[in-house]
Amino acid sequence: MKNRSSYDKIFEKVWGASGGWAVVMCPCGVVYSITCNLRAESPRDYADMLLSWKHFPNIAIYDFARGLATHTNLREPENLPFSPHEGRLAEATADNLQLAAEGRLKVSLPWLKTKKTGHPITGSSDHYTLYDGFHERNTKDAKDALRRIALVPELAGWVNSQCAEQLFSDMRKNNYFLNTLTPSEHIFMMRNMLHHYNTKCNNKTKTSIQKVVGRDVQLQLDHNGQIVIGTAAQIATETDETTQSGE
Repeated sequence: MKNRSSYDKIFEKVWGASGGWAVVMCPCGVVYSITCNLRAESPRDYADMLLSWKHFPNIAIYDFARGLATHTNLREPENLPFSPHEGRLAEATADNLQLAAEGRLKVSLPWLKTKKTGHPITGSSDHYTLYDGFHERNTKDAKDALRRIALVPELAGWVNSQCAEQLFSDMRKNNYFLNTLTPSEHIFMMRNMLHHYNTKCNNKTKTSIQKVVGRDVQLQLDHNGQIVIGTAAQIATETDETTQSGE
C-alpha cells in the first residue's frame, strides 16, 4: 500500500471477512493445534493455542514473532512465557545486534540435541519466538535480527519454517466443498481431514526411520508420541519407572 487512500479502499473490502484457519505445527508437518478465526489473523490466536498447552514449546516460529512475544508476555506478566530476552536469542546489545546483522552471531542451543532438566522433551525452560525464513527481513525493528533461525546452528538449514504455508497450499484445493458446508460440518470435516493428514505424516516418518534401522527392528510411540526402538511393554515399563523415581 503506497498511500493511505489505497489502504482504506482495500481495508473496506476485507473488513468483517473471516480469518480462516490458524494452526500450530511441528516442522515434521504434524498439526498439534487448530483454531477457526472469526476475525483476521493476529498473534492473539496463536497465543491462545500455545497457552492452552500443558508444556509451552521452547521455540515458536511465526511470521510476526515480535508481536507474538509481546502479546503473550503481556497476558502472563507474572510468569513470562517468552524468556529470556523477551524471546530473542540473545540480549539486545549494540554488539549483538551488529554481529547478528552481519551474520556473525551464533547462539547454540545444545538442549535441542542433548536433554537437560526442565521440559519433558528438550529439558529446557527457555522459550524463544523466531521469524520464519520468508518474513525475517520484513521487520523494521533492528532487535528482530536476534530472532533469525540462522543464528542457531542446531536449526539452521534443518528446520522447515514453511510447513504451515505448505499445508494450507495443499488444503486450498478443498475450499470448493468446505465453503458449502455449515459451520459445524466445516469444523468436523476439517478436523477429520487433518487427522488423516497427521496419520499420513507419522507413517511417512516411521517408514523413513524403518529403512535406516532395518525391518527387523520394532518401532513404537512413547508416552510423548515420539518414535522409539522397543516393544510397547518395554516403553510402558520404562515410563512407569521414570514416574516412580520422579515421585
